[in-house]
Amino acid sequence: MTAHNDTFDASQYRVLCVDDEPNILSSLRRMLTLEGFEVVTAEGGAQALEQLAKQPIQVIISDMQMPQMNGAELLEKVTQQWPLTMRLLLTGASDVTGAIDAINQGAIYRYIAKPWNDEELLSTIKSAIVYGSLVNDHDRLQALAEAQKESLNEMVDTLESRVKERTKDLRDAYVASIKSFSNLLELRRPDLLPHSRRVATLSMKMAKLAGLDEDACQAIFIAGLLHDIGKIGLSDRVLNTKFVELPLSDAKVYRTHTTMGEAILSALPDMKEVAAIIRSHHEYFNGTGFPDALEGDAIPIGARIVAIAEAFEELQSGDYAKAQSTPADAVRVITSNKGVLFCPAMAELFVKALRGA
Repeated sequence: MTAHNDTFDASQYRVLCVDDEPNILSSLRRMLTLEGFEVVTAEGGAQALEQLAKQPIQVIISDMQMPQMNGAELLEKVTQQWPLTMRLLLTGASDVTGAIDAINQGAIYRYIAKPWNDEELLSTIKSAIVYGSLVNDHDRLQALAEAQKESLNEMVDTLESRVKERTKDLRDAYVASIKSFSNLLELRRPDLLPHSRRVATLSMKMAKLAGLDEDACQAIFIAGLLHDIGKIGLSDRVLNTKFVELPLSDAKVYRTHTTMGEAILSALPDMKEVAAIIRSHHEYFNGTGFPDALEGDAIPIGARIVAIAEAFEELQSGDYAKAQSTPADAVRVITSNKGVLFCPAMAELFVKALRGA
């Protein structure tokens, strides 16, 4: 129950009066009943404890001087067993010191001197009920807040656990996708996978020398590994013929492998950056590359890196020219084309990466 002074309904509250003098109990019962309270009585401490055990009591009014168990002792027991019951002590003028001690020991709300004033006693009972309701509401809300906090903490812990599980699942799926695409490359043409691994490794070294963050380095490594994924859509004739030996019609088809690679990967979560690098890894610094004729820094830095790493590998395999080049010759071709085919800054990093290899 919640009490408010402006809407106080005495009939909602039960008051226990305790005194070993029947006339005192009679007076208290009459006054409180006329006010609308439900009243129960007890002639001593033992009876009072029995009444409290049987039913909810909002207020107990006890005399101080009683045989066997005085009011202070009774109200101390009430505090321990029924702390929500508000406690008032009736005391004679000679018991004031004892009443003050009882207030401290039994957490008594107030003591009232005999003979009491009816209006003062009724006002004290009502204020005790209001105070008790406020304390009860506060404790209930605090308990609710603590329960909600605990529930929230449990929910956060559960959410964090699920996020970790979900992150691991996504990571596993991401790695599985990369492995699957790598296997497709190898099935389509066995030499594509070792070639792609070398491109990925060199691209990663260059990305780190460029000071790129971990996520960017990872994207560049994966783009290097999958840069030829679009070639799985090429015919055997186009796929197995050197680019420099392809007729014009087949060369146009060959050039589509960059956009096909992008299309394969762009629908996958976390592959947008990788897909963009794959699309642009055949762009030339002077704007003569494909598919978008991008120029200079308009080419993604990852694509500028992968372009050099791939050219280095294809020069040595002979795919980039009619004859195979030595590593030294391949380096000279790349450095001599700085600012033309290849990004000058990335070409410098390419040389440093080889020296550190």
